[in-house]
Amino acid sequence: MPTATPPHRRLAAAIADLHRALLGAQAAGTPLAGNPYALLQAVMHDPDFAWLRDFSNLLLSIDEAGAKGATPSPEAMRSFLTRAGHLLDGGDPATMQSHTMLQMHQLRPEIATKAAAMRQVVEDLRQNRS
Repeated sequence: MPTATPPHRRLAAAIADLHRALLGAQAAGTPLAGNPYALLQAVMHDPDFAWLRDFSNLLLSIDEAGAKGATPSPEAMRSFLTRAGHLLDGGDPATMQSHTMLQMHQLRPEIATKAAAMRQVVEDLRQNRS
């Protein structure tokens, strides 16, 4: 019988799906679109992609907390869920640019779908639903 996916992995997967879609949307129509190495460099260094770093940093925090099979503490999970909520809904000056850019890109159906899926995961985890 398969085991349930740990909550931090569910959250990370939802964030990664949205991040990937946003990265593709931001790079669309540029030479970066077909080059994963150039995209990585852009996310790390290009000012036009700086807003995506909030997503990248949250993913990194979740991965670090869950390193080597560890389960993040309830406090860490609450922090991750709060940060994810701020990325989706604003409410934190530190993530306002990411939220604004997300709103702009949500005009694309694939982005809206990924954002809705991430929002659902965040809500389920806040309510402790699997």
